[in-house]
Amino acid sequence: MTTIRYRVFAMNFAASLINYGDRVALSVAAPFILAEFHFAPALWGVILSAFFWTYSPFALLGGFMVDRIGIRKAYTICMLAWSLTIPLTAAAWNASSLIVARLLFGAGEGPQAPISTTLTANWFPKRQTSTMLNLAQSGTTIGPIIATPLVVWASTTMGWRPTFVILGGFGVLWSAAWWFIARDRPADHPSADTAERAYINADHDTTDASTTGPDTTPRFWSLLRQPHVLALSIAFFAYSWVLFMFLTWYPTYLVSARGVRKTDLGAIATIPWIAASAGLILGGLVADRLVTRTGSLVQPRKWMIIVCLIAVAVCFGPSPFVRSPTVALVLVCVAIFFLLASYQYQSLIVALTAPAYTGRLAGTIQMCSTLAGILAPIVTGAVVQITGSYTPAFLIGGALALAGALAVLILLRRPQPDPAPVAPTTAVA
Repeated sequence: MTTIRYRVFAMNFAASLINYGDRVALSVAAPFILAEFHFAPALWGVILSAFFWTYSPFALLGGFMVDRIGIRKAYTICMLAWSLTIPLTAAAWNASSLIVARLLFGAGEGPQAPISTTLTANWFPKRQTSTMLNLAQSGTTIGPIIATPLVVWASTTMGWRPTFVILGGFGVLWSAAWWFIARDRPADHPSADTAERAYINADHDTTDASTTGPDTTPRFWSLLRQPHVLALSIAFFAYSWVLFMFLTWYPTYLVSARGVRKTDLGAIATIPWIAASAGLILGGLVADRLVTRTGSLVQPRKWMIIVCLIAVAVCFGPSPFVRSPTVALVLVCVAIFFLLASYQYQSLIVALTAPAYTGRLAGTIQMCSTLAGILAPIVTGAVVQITGSYTPAFLIGGALALAGALAVLILLRRPQPDPAPVAPTTAVA
């Protein structure tokens, strides 16, 4: 059996590395940028948020785009768009020009998540969805691990402006490689043999009775009214609030509230991203192992979200009250570990959605989640400026995580058990 699916996955993983390496660059370079422009915290919060003003609607647009033109073309367009716009940050001369640069960059990156979800749905069995999605998503945490010290080093030695020009080159190179390696589906790839195609497609006709009737396929707009879509949208919003507050403000918090020196920021700010990577990878493996054991594509992933978000609420909210910087860092690391382990949202969309609508519905909940990306940086900046403290911002994040867990517990209910996924040995046969 051929293994073309792993080549396609490797490219998806590399795209996630570039995605978050580029995305975290502004936050990591923030101490250097603020030293030049002296923006007030509230204004800096607006600048950090601007990325998500376009990222959110373009996530939904990306879902429609990938369903219409396929993953190969959609990913190429998406990568080139954000790689050619991130260097515009280097040309910024005031707050307005920075905001425009971030708006264009956000529009380019917006479609990536629904494209990645559709790619995984097309190229892997449903029983492996959590593992492969989380492994691909781990690029979004490993990317900052690589990018954080590099951006600090480059900003220190060359200045922060050349750093953003260099970052754009990686995506252009990726696009050239992607076009030759990838196809939309295994059936379209000339190198994928019959055995690999049968292995991938063996459980693709497993559907969910609460979402689709025995003889009908639901319309896309009717899916938006399903309780599980609302539950996943709320929980994904909470997940993203904590993630994007951490992504946009944590380096500045370490410098201004915890007294970390700029030269040490690259090493210290990287530690939580290591915990995040471990959470993503282990969360996906555990979820799919439970899927195999229980015979349910939904229940294990549902409870992973509930348990992990509760753990986030317990650890993230109280962390500013801890006087010891080391203990506070440990609490944040534990919170980020469980936050990323809860990343079962898109896996549940794959399990509960007809294939024709996977990209669009993945884009829908992605758009809802990135509304948190719009609000979290602005609210955090306003809270810091009004109260002079980061503590209320951490408490808001913890409360939202708890609300997300409750939404999934209450709304994501199943009137009957879903059919058991195909066993791996059956799929090979």
